[in-house]
Amino acid sequence: MTLHALPDLLQRGMAVFLMGIGIGLVAMHTLLAALAAQRSSVARSAQVIVTLLVGAYLTTWLSVANTFSDRTNFPLAREDLRLPLSVLVAFGPMLLAIAGLFVVSPVRRVNAAMPATWLIWTQTYRIAGLVFLYPYLYYGAVPASFAIPASIGDALTGALAPVVALAVARRRPQAVTWATAWNLFGILDLLVAPVAAVLSGARLIGLYPLSLVPLFIGPPMGILVHVYSIRNLRVSTSSGVPDSSSASVARRGPIENALGNA
Repeated sequence: MTLHALPDLLQRGMAVFLMGIGIGLVAMHTLLAALAAQRSSVARSAQVIVTLLVGAYLTTWLSVANTFSDRTNFPLAREDLRLPLSVLVAFGPMLLAIAGLFVVSPVRRVNAAMPATWLIWTQTYRIAGLVFLYPYLYYGAVPASFAIPASIGDALTGALAPVVALAVARRRPQAVTWATAWNLFGILDLLVAPVAAVLSGARLIGLYPLSLVPLFIGPPMGILVHVYSIRNLRVSTSSGVPDSSSASVARRGPIENALGNA
């Protein structure tokens, strides 16, 4: 099973589609960091620094993942090293960003200032996991034992994101509990997918553009955002404000005001 089974035009189209998702994630989370920073109690200079660091960090991560994901553009003298290096490229930045949430004070405060619905809505892109069914399973590029659980889990997580976000925004009973359960389900799905890939022998690493999924837009970014969302929900609950949007109107920054007036 190889990606060469896909028609050339479809293969190029998937490269544009998956790379576009990656760029979109970088842009979206940089913007959300900027908006949340303006709502937070951190100093104005720290707001700028946090925003720039988020943008630079995610851009660098995506760039490295994009370069490393193609065997042709990034050949290795020892191909047996590609898998361990891929794990480092994918999960090294993720673990470092998670550590920053608990160690770096401005990051914690920006995360706490973010309305609880924002990070939930961002996971809607996971519906794109259906690409494992079409075109990749359809053309025999990946086995069904991997494509079916990976695509269904991602699609459910993405489809439920708006439902969960609206429940939290409207302060439905047990909404925060359900949102936490949804986050945990999303993390479980992103842990099951790599296991299914290994057990089924699905070739993802080094096969561009599909390898962008395990290196950036799939488990690494998904798990990272779920962890940030869980912490955000916990802080919102402990402060008695399940959705901080209403409590933060007075702290709207210039970017958010501009978006609101557009």
